[in-house]
Amino acid sequence: METELKFEITAAGAKALSERFDLASLGRSRALRSIYYDTPETELRDHGFVLRVRDDGEHRVQAVKQTPTGANGVRRGEWEHRLEGRPDLSPDLDVAIRTPLGEILNRRELAFVRPVFEVELQRITRGLEIDGAVIELALDRGWARAEERRAPISEIELELKSGSPKALFALASDCASMAAIELCFVSKAARGFALLDEAEPAATSASNPGLGPGATAGEAFHAIAGAALGQVVDNARTLRGARLVEVLHQLRVGVRRLRSAMSLFRPVLADGAFEAIKTELKWLSGELDQGRDLDVFTEDVFRPALRRDPELAGLAAFGERLAAAREQAYDRAEAAIGSARFRALALRVLAWIEAGDWTLGDDPMLAGLRQRPAAALAAEEFERRRHKIVKAGGRLETMAPAERHKLRIRVKRLRYACGFFESLYSGQAAKDQKAFSTAARDLQDSLGALNDIAFSRDLAQRVAALDQGGDAGAAFAAGVLAGQALAPTEKRMKAAVKAHKLLKDAESFW
Repeated sequence: METELKFEITAAGAKALSERFDLASLGRSRALRSIYYDTPETELRDHGFVLRVRDDGEHRVQAVKQTPTGANGVRRGEWEHRLEGRPDLSPDLDVAIRTPLGEILNRRELAFVRPVFEVELQRITRGLEIDGAVIELALDRGWARAEERRAPISEIELELKSGSPKALFALASDCASMAAIELCFVSKAARGFALLDEAEPAATSASNPGLGPGATAGEAFHAIAGAALGQVVDNARTLRGARLVEVLHQLRVGVRRLRSAMSLFRPVLADGAFEAIKTELKWLSGELDQGRDLDVFTEDVFRPALRRDPELAGLAAFGERLAAAREQAYDRAEAAIGSARFRALALRVLAWIEAGDWTLGDDPMLAGLRQRPAAALAAEEFERRRHKIVKAGGRLETMAPAERHKLRIRVKRLRYACGFFESLYSGQAAKDQKAFSTAARDLQDSLGALNDIAFSRDLAQRVAALDQGGDAGAAFAAGVLAGQALAPTEKRMKAAVKAHKLLKDAESFW
């Protein structure tokens, strides 16, 4: 199992780190050429495996790598084998079949593997000793190529060879203080497959890691929080290059899932970093919220109104202000994810998930909570959270909008918990879990619709007054849109009451 951190780096950053670690005189420079293999149906990729053969100028080495479903790639399985006497960079399938890859594909299926892309790099490495740990620093610059397409690579990798992960993150923090390095979970294999697929920029959706039946609470949080952070970092990376509505949405989802996981596992996470990280994640959410709110308003209120009555007085002027407001909101979001504060936050959260004090504390009570079965923690949380939601939801029809919003957050966290722990249940329990999760989803959606209705009036008025020009036409259109948004309130409330009852009556699957 290798533990490795990867960062994207600019030419200026690479120069700064090269000077800091004296790579020109103390580093080792090599030209690397790697061929990646897969079946025509990319079955290896689909099962989380990579098969690579590399020529480093001295040896040819075959590697099988495995990243568990939902993981961010910091820790992954790796099986290397030096190939002797081969005239080319073809793989040795008899060796590959003896790795966990052989549990997925047999020798006959592997016979269909073919080259799918290649990576050429100039790599400079230097071994470092920090607090008793041995770490390899590698600066990679080169290209990934698939057919006639290629993409540049400029990365720094830090691989822990031995010792404590804390030393790895200390070195990463040192590097971050000298250069604007961006934490990255996109492997070279993923870059190659993106070229092969001719993939356009796209959002990274949430994924729930598969928890084994014997998973401890500590192991569960590590897997769940790591996947959520991966979703945040991947979508931030995409958003910096493409202002896509779904990318911003999934970035916010990743932040919410991470905050929800922290809330769910809070008893396990009793260390000095918890509150500070919670505060920083709340800051990040706040920087992203306005963009998403305006996207929802545009899709659910403005565009339907434009289709119904494109000649509505003031609608064109209001649309101009809405577009300007969205640009400003995306500027704000992009400034946040491009800031040193965000880079520091991403690295700090990763360091906390992987090697925070909560993972190592020897306090008997905290160690016991960490080693407790995840299924036991899940059962308690499902029971406690449903009880609070059912009790509060009995007043749904008389709640103020702010109260409904708080209830929605509780329901959202319960729904996330259903996904986090879904792999722990099978048979009838899995069926009951699915019904329970569906009820939670429906209640969340209904409460979300009610929240959007309540929010639309204020949002429309703020958009109309964006340039402080007092445009009467835009103000009139804002009033019409707010009124139209309020129209389905009764229908949404009935749906929320119905979903609340279904959640209340759902079988306890835990």
